[in-house]
Amino acid sequence: MTSVFLDHRRLMKGPWQAFERDVARLLIGAGFDDVRIVGGAGDKGADIIGVKNGEIWVVQCKHTTSGPPPKSAIQEVVEAGEFYKAQRMMVATSRLTGGSLRSEIDRYKRLGLNVELLDPPKLEQLALGIPDYAKSRRELRPYQAKVLEAFRGGLIDTGRAQIVLATGLGKTVVMAELVDELYRDGLIREGRVLVLADKRELIRQLQFGFWHQLPKTIPTHLLSGDERPTFWDGITFATVQSIASKLDELPDFGLILVDEAHHIGSPTFRYAIEHLKPPLLGGVTATPWRGDSFDIDEILGQPLARVGISEGLKNHYLCDVDYRLLADNIDWKMVQSLSQHSYSIQQLNKRLIIPTRDDEAARQLAEVFHSERRRGGIVFSPNVDHAESFAGHLRAYQLKAESISSRQTARERDRLMASFRKGDVDILTSVDLFNEGVDVPDVDLIAFMRATHSRRIFVQQLGRGLRMSPGKNKVVVLDFVTDLRRIAEVLELQKSSAGPTETLPLGNRLVSFRDESAGSFMLEWLKDQADLMLREGDPQLELPKFDYPSAPQPGGVE
Repeated sequence: MTSVFLDHRRLMKGPWQAFERDVARLLIGAGFDDVRIVGGAGDKGADIIGVKNGEIWVVQCKHTTSGPPPKSAIQEVVEAGEFYKAQRMMVATSRLTGGSLRSEIDRYKRLGLNVELLDPPKLEQLALGIPDYAKSRRELRPYQAKVLEAFRGGLIDTGRAQIVLATGLGKTVVMAELVDELYRDGLIREGRVLVLADKRELIRQLQFGFWHQLPKTIPTHLLSGDERPTFWDGITFATVQSIASKLDELPDFGLILVDEAHHIGSPTFRYAIEHLKPPLLGGVTATPWRGDSFDIDEILGQPLARVGISEGLKNHYLCDVDYRLLADNIDWKMVQSLSQHSYSIQQLNKRLIIPTRDDEAARQLAEVFHSERRRGGIVFSPNVDHAESFAGHLRAYQLKAESISSRQTARERDRLMASFRKGDVDILTSVDLFNEGVDVPDVDLIAFMRATHSRRIFVQQLGRGLRMSPGKNKVVVLDFVTDLRRIAEVLELQKSSAGPTETLPLGNRLVSFRDESAGSFMLEWLKDQADLMLREGDPQLELPKFDYPSAPQPGGVE
């Protein structure tokens, strides 16, 4: 194992994306408060933006495999500094610089602009000088320490382990701490770890999250469609799709961790794991239910620890939820009869766009966003066409809204996410890109414009707003598509607060009970049905029966 994550191998071999990320990790290790990788279309010449001691730094990274870096890097970082109003401008290079680049630095210095240089000797010196752990490293909460102990124990005892942690409760922190402990104790064969997920965005987010917890001695890499590690020591974060076609080219890994492990039953995951045969295999998920009924316990064993949303809310580890169910007055039977395609009610929820309904929903959402000073919101749409259309409705109400979907390239989605995190975009509309693996703790408004009978999808989407963040007092949820199962989920959330209620706070008194006894009865019945309604699949609900005498049969008069 190399002494630090950034050494001559990265400088000489790259790839350039990994060099860029290692420079960002270096800034995190050096104590920067906020570090973002922004390179790509529209980056204005910056690859990395960081904040330290109230100053904004912009960094341009140049990885070259032969020859010195181009002098154009200096102009690029100067333009970036002007755009981002930065106080510090730096160029990081993988090769020693030539005279033309240094002359360009001198030229701008005479103009009063100071561009600093991080060449290989300075980068290696900085990497050796940073603390072993970043100051942003999180201390484990008591429940996280217990989960970690169970996770580690299961792996060492049986070679298999599964834990269930609700979104926002620190799955990434627990996984990173597990890897760090196993490395320290020499329990990872070959010194190589593979972290698997099924989306490119997710593995990038996982790698970034691990950096805050790992010592500087452990390098990290990505393996995805457009990138391959040049060496394998340390932790490789990979999409399962990217390794499926390269299994014969991969080295042995002493530990494989699967994030969003409810996917582990898919044929691709099972094929990859059976081929790699890791001595240690662990899985972490927030939603262990699968729509295809595959039991992930067959591969990972039964969960060794579970911490759910209710427990997170009770102990204030998750953000408070202000859930508002909003009903419309549309006659859906009439809409069904007018539809040219004779859609069923279920199909209407997925395929029909009603502009007047969407416009009214957008108006209400914009009113909440502005009047309640929300910072960022996500709208979940039934399909991509609706997401694009609804973003237009939101823009008509002075919201900076954009749709994000699989129709865009990965780089375009990265750019949108960077703009969203910076606050340049108020609302993102999507179908399911935010279900997993997107860390947006500042989101404090969620709107549901789609119906879903999947508890897994609903919990994942709601979880986007449950993360704690400085200055965030609650997440407001606007549910424009209500059904009985959704009410059951809200009741589950209410169980984490005190006492029974006689009136359900479901937005403008959507559901209320005038008679106290009837209200108590219906509330208790809904609670009794909640477990059934929250399962995957399509269980049948049974209406309550009353012990009334049978009505007499109609008859004539004798």
